[in-house]
Amino acid sequence: MEKPSTFISTVLIVAMTLLILPAIAYLNQAISGSYGIETHQDTDIDFTWQDIHGKTHQFSDWTKGPNYLFLGFLSCSQICPIRVHQVRSLMEQLTENERTNIRFLFVSIDPQNDLPALRAQMIDNQSAQFFSAELTPERLETLQRQLSEISSQTSDINLHTGNLYLISPTGKLKQTYTQQQLITERLLSDLNTMMSSN
Repeated sequence: MEKPSTFISTVLIVAMTLLILPAIAYLNQAISGSYGIETHQDTDIDFTWQDIHGKTHQFSDWTKGPNYLFLGFLSCSQICPIRVHQVRSLMEQLTENERTNIRFLFVSIDPQNDLPALRAQMIDNQSAQFFSAELTPERLETLQRQLSEISSQTSDINLHTGNLYLISPTGKLKQTYTQQQLITERLLSDLNTMMSSN
């Protein structure tokens, strides 16, 4: 008799957790007035990355303005192209001067297949503010751990987190966007709030 009771209790706890977590995220957004999930931990994001020309860069060297950071792979047919399109749509709503102060960095989680020529065609050639990055396996693993990013080299969206991260000009993780369909106007509002506070 105790085993079914334990099973039912476990199911109820899991169900409550699945209901409570989205509610907490929603309340956080409603109270803060932001669209993304605020981290409130101001995690420092910094890593070394390589561009399509083989040149090495430090993430923190970019000090002109905010960064949008996304971890993905180019054979992904679902969330990755959606994210690239969403950031492009956002950039199109900015003035030319505003655009020059923002960077979108696509970090490949499948550098064996995301070769520089393909990355150039699909990411870097989209805009002067779009860059694609290759990291060493160790640095990629560290970054994924920092972001709590769950991802895998598969086109299965269920195994790919697909979060978009907004990093402040000082290299602090400020917002995490988890929804697949993002509203450009809401992204713009968060971005303007960050820019005006710096």
